[in-house]
Amino acid sequence: MTEPRIRPATAADVETILSAKRELMIAPGTAALSHGGFLLGSSREQYEFFIANANVLVLEAEDRLLGFSVTLPDPLLRASDLWARAARIDWESVSAAEGAPNLLAIMAGRIGYFEQLAFLRFPDVRIYAPAFALAAALQLAETGHQHIFMTVVKEPVANLAPLPFLRIIGARRLGSIAEEYPEVGVITSDIYHLDTERWNFGVGADSPLFGLRERIARTMAALRKPRACARSKP
Repeated sequence: MTEPRIRPATAADVETILSAKRELMIAPGTAALSHGGFLLGSSREQYEFFIANANVLVLEAEDRLLGFSVTLPDPLLRASDLWARAARIDWESVSAAEGAPNLLAIMAGRIGYFEQLAFLRFPDVRIYAPAFALAAALQLAETGHQHIFMTVVKEPVANLAPLPFLRIIGARRLGSIAEEYPEVGVITSDIYHLDTERWNFGVGADSPLFGLRERIARTMAALRKPRACARSKP
């Protein structure tokens, strides 16, 4: 397999994304996920809307889709049904310790949101998945979003796949929300917050995770490089 690359999704990718979503369907009775992702909602029309209005990236190699991400910029997030449900969030788990985030300041700032992040099985997925996720987060950070929120399902299926990455970049759990989906019933998710101005929080040079974080950053930089054009023969 050639080196994977990242590119913005186009309308032509919708069918491939839907196919990947079907491939990642969760088997009944699954208790936890350590790979792939946990995808709910999003019809063909919604993916078309996301590609036209949000940030949708694909990870691919040899014209094969390996993963994709959907992130919402601030205006789209605040106009979404998700924002309208914010009153259901249980913020009681927010730490009162020194350095805890100021929720009022966060809500007044520019906020981005990880709507979806998913990967198919492929060689070295554990190397490329966190680098791709970092690239998606950077797309928000580089457009002025200091704060990024992510939800990670914990019940009835614990989505363990993103937790190591969240720890490495310094995301903090701020609360949880329970929602009902026609596909699976009631879903409870933990809510994580990332301050993009402090996202090496807890991962300084003296941390065992520092080397891993630096490797992820290097891999991410390689993924974002434009694909080299083939040289024409003389």
